[in-house]
Amino acid sequence: MADPLADRLKKLAAQKEQGVRAEKNAIEFQQRVNNFISDNARPEYDRLLALLQKRIDAVNPALGDLPKFVYQPNQQVVEQGNAAAYLYFDKPILNAPDNRLLLSFGPHRAAIYVGFVEQPAAIRYSLHAAASDALDRIVWVGDLGEITSEKLVELILEQLTTYYFGL
Repeated sequence: MADPLADRLKKLAAQKEQGVRAEKNAIEFQQRVNNFISDNARPEYDRLLALLQKRIDAVNPALGDLPKFVYQPNQQVVEQGNAAAYLYFDKPILNAPDNRLLLSFGPHRAAIYVGFVEQPAAIRYSLHAAASDALDRIVWVGDLGEITSEKLVELILEQLTTYYFGL
């Protein structure tokens, strides 16, 4: 006949071992996520810029009387008339997942406001690269919720046009 105390002790030991394994698995998973973000954040930002250029090239011919979008890749700026969208990506430590994408909509740098007209306030969003739930792609997370690069490109162009008409 089995000793009830011995059975309880064995169950306690098994639960403790299961807890240790679960904690180890969680730490390993978080490390895989961090490595994925670290390895893919900058390439995804570069892909975002390429998608932005491609989308601008596709939409500009259909804008009609609206000012065309002008993308300046060396400055990471998209302009439309006297409005501009500024993108800034920062990943200070190469082998760490820390990063941020700042997206600002404001007047063109050369815009001049004279008299009693105040310069319009800039609109700013802060995002960072994160791994998708399936750990198969990068998504941008922050002030805009969770958004893919493709949807972020559309949002940038729509927000820029909205800002342009608000000037």
